[in-house]
Amino acid sequence: MRLAFVDVETTGVDPLRDRVTEIGVVTVSGTHVEHWTTWVNPGRRESGESRRCQNRLDAGIRDAPTFTEIASDLGRRLDGRLFIAHNARFDYSFLKTEFERAGLNFDPRVLCSLMLSRRLYPDCARHDLDSLIERHALAATTRHRALPDADLIWQFWQTAHRSLSGEAVTGAINTLLAGPLLPPHLDPSLIDRLPDAPGVYVVHDQDGTPIHAGNARNLRLHVQAYFRLDRTSAKALAISHRISNITWTTTRGPLGAQLRLASASAALAKRRRNSMCEGYFSWRIVPDNYPALELVSLSDSDALIHGYMFGIFESRKKAHNALHRMAAQHRLCHSLLAVSSPNVEQCLACAGDGSVSACGSKVRRLRELTRAIAALCSEQLPPWPYDGAIGIRERSDLHVIDNWRFLGTATRDHEVSALLEAPRPAFEPHSFRLLSRKLRKLPPRRIVILANMPRHPVDPTH
Repeated sequence: MRLAFVDVETTGVDPLRDRVTEIGVVTVSGTHVEHWTTWVNPGRRESGESRRCQNRLDAGIRDAPTFTEIASDLGRRLDGRLFIAHNARFDYSFLKTEFERAGLNFDPRVLCSLMLSRRLYPDCARHDLDSLIERHALAATTRHRALPDADLIWQFWQTAHRSLSGEAVTGAINTLLAGPLLPPHLDPSLIDRLPDAPGVYVVHDQDGTPIHAGNARNLRLHVQAYFRLDRTSAKALAISHRISNITWTTTRGPLGAQLRLASASAALAKRRRNSMCEGYFSWRIVPDNYPALELVSLSDSDALIHGYMFGIFESRKKAHNALHRMAAQHRLCHSLLAVSSPNVEQCLACAGDGSVSACGSKVRRLRELTRAIAALCSEQLPPWPYDGAIGIRERSDLHVIDNWRFLGTATRDHEVSALLEAPRPAFEPHSFRLLSRKLRKLPPRRIVILANMPRHPVDPTH
C-alpha cells in the first residue's frame, strides 16, 4: 500500500476563509520512506490571524511559495496514495480547498489516524497526538509543526502494526475506509443509533449550539452520506471540525420532515442575524391611498390574510432599498411609491415632461399604479386561501397550519386543540415558501378545515 502521512498548519479553522501556511508529508512505498515539507505563503489578502502568522514566522512564510506554485509537485507526491492524517477531515478539507483554488482536482482515499486509534485501542480515553506520544512512547522532536506531526502519525502507524495482529489492523483500516469519515469529536455510535426513518437532524458544536440542520427520507443513510468525503460540500467541510453531537426527530413522512426542517432552519437563521433585528416586512399596495404603498410587519398574524403583498425583507432598511432599486429599474413614480428623493428630477417617471408628478391626474395616477403593480408582481406573496387554520394529513399525523405558519403536528384531537390555543409562532420565510409551494399541489382529501374546531381541550379518549 502506497501511503502519505500528512499534516498541515493553517491561519485558522475555516478552509473557506483561512489558508495553509505549512505542509509536511511522509510518503511510504514499501521500505522507501521520504520526508518533504514546505512553508506556504498564504498571500497578502488574508485575515488578521494570517498576518500574525507572517509576522511571527517572518522569513519562513514571507519568502515561501504560494500554494499554486507548489500544487503540482504536492499533487504528484500524493497521487495514488492513501491520505492519512490525524483528524483527517481538517487536513483534507484545507488541501481540497487549496487545490480547487489552484484549479486542480484532489480526491484521494482518506484515513483518519485518530479514528484508527479509537478503533484499535477502544479502552483508551484519549486519542489526540499528545496522548499517542505518551501512550506509545513516540519520538516527538517538536509539536505543532507540519513535518514533525506527520512523522508522529507514521510512527503511530508502525507501532500499531508491531503491537497488534495484521488481521486486526487491516480489518480496522478496511472498516474505516468503507464508512464515512466522521469529525473527531463525534461519537461514532451516534451514526449506528440513527433510525431508518424520515425525519430531521441537527448537528451541534461542542457548546451544544446548532450549526446545521437537514431533513431526510432515511436519517441513517442520509447522515452517513453527509460525512462521506466524495459527496460532501465545501460548506460541510468548513463546519465539520466543529461538530460534536447530532440530534434528530423522526416523522411519519417527508412533508413533516420538511416542515420541521423549515422551523429548524429559521432558528439557525435567527441565531446568525442581529439580535436587534426588527423582524420581516413586506410592501402592501393600497390603491386608494396616496402614497399607494405601505410597509407592513409580517409579525402581524393577519398580515398575509389580505392580498397585494410584495416581497419579504429582513429589515425596514432592506425593504426601502429594494423599492428604490425597483423604482429606478422600471422608471416608477417616486411620489406614488413614497420613494424619498431630495429633488423631483430624480423621479425617472416624471422626468422630461415638465409635470411635478406623473401621477398628478387621476388617469396618469392609474397608469403609474398599473405600471408599479406590474413591476412588483414577480414578488407578490399569495394570500392565505382559507378562513382559518387547516390540517394537512400525512399518515397518522396532522400538520396544523394557520396563515402560512406551521403550528405543529398532532396525532390526537386534544393535541390539535392545544396547538390552536397556543400563541402563534413568528413568521418564518422558510415555512412560508415551503407551504406556498406544497399547498397548491395537495389533493383536497388531505386538507382538514379546522376553523370551526373547539377552542378547548377534548377528551383524548373520545
